[in-house]
Amino acid sequence: MRNFLLIIGLLFTFCERAIERRDRFFLLGNKDLENENYEKAIQLYDEALKKDPNYVPALNNRGVAKSEMDHKYEAILDFNQALANKPDYLEALFNRAYAYEAIGKYEKALDDVSSIKEIAGDSAFVFFYEGLVLTKLRAYDKALSSFRKSDEIEPLNSETLVNLAAVHYFKEDLSKAESIVGKVLKLEPNNPNAFNLLSLIALKKNEFGKALAEINKALNEVPSEPYFLNNRGYIYIQMDSLEKALEDINRSIVLNPKNGWAYRNKGICFLYNGAYNQALELFERAEKSRDFIDELFYFFGLVYDKLGKADEACISWGKGIQNNENRSKIIFSQKCN
Repeated sequence: MRNFLLIIGLLFTFCERAIERRDRFFLLGNKDLENENYEKAIQLYDEALKKDPNYVPALNNRGVAKSEMDHKYEAILDFNQALANKPDYLEALFNRAYAYEAIGKYEKALDDVSSIKEIAGDSAFVFFYEGLVLTKLRAYDKALSSFRKSDEIEPLNSETLVNLAAVHYFKEDLSKAESIVGKVLKLEPNNPNAFNLLSLIALKKNEFGKALAEINKALNEVPSEPYFLNNRGYIYIQMDSLEKALEDINRSIVLNPKNGWAYRNKGICFLYNGAYNQALELFERAEKSRDFIDELFYFFGLVYDKLGKADEACISWGKGIQNNENRSKIIFSQKCN
């Protein structure tokens, strides 16, 4: 009997040591994760998981490190394993939703959002994030509903209001978008995202001087913001200043090589310069980025049309119609019936 108790005691000691080692590797991994040393963090989480293969926090954090290294599919496998062990683990649900969104699997991201709602209840951020994903699906009316619910829970949040205005912009309800942006600027007179959206609204109205003035206000607040630089490049395209456009767009790409909008806009520059094959390559790169990119298929169609490929042009404009691209609808009716 004494020997049996001794064995049990040794077993408890072994288990305690294993847990201590697991936790030590996990905490060291967290430090490297925080310092953006992702490969080292993954190695440390691997060591923690050798001690406890179903340790949910390590699985989740290893997934985060893989996701930051742009290994989204591998990250999803880690989040799946974490959730298999603990289905209500909110961190893994959020992280898997972000990973699904990043690879363009928006419906799966929304499934995770639904699970989060069931576990955590109504939350301003959850409705806000749902609105972002729905916008990428071009489900604009549903996106408006989500942003409004977020605003009801947490009123006068400038980020929510700017995105609410952006959806109205995509729906081409420019007066409503402008009105909401006005509310944002009353709350935050120097909000760069509000200036950026006002610039896009002015551009839709062909008010190029106003568009340029507004985007410059945004860049005065955040001089190296790649999305603002890219948008100014697009304004220069409309003003037929292609050299200035390429300067801003190329700088935007250097600052953020993953910005699909910038590749679209650079492709437009090549399209207008008659370099159709180069334009096509850039539009293909924009599509592969899986970003939400407005009017991409409209410009795809223009390139194919210039190359004398009428069937491919109509297929592209047809895809544009599926994505609610107004100019694709117009040109399809003119050239493809």
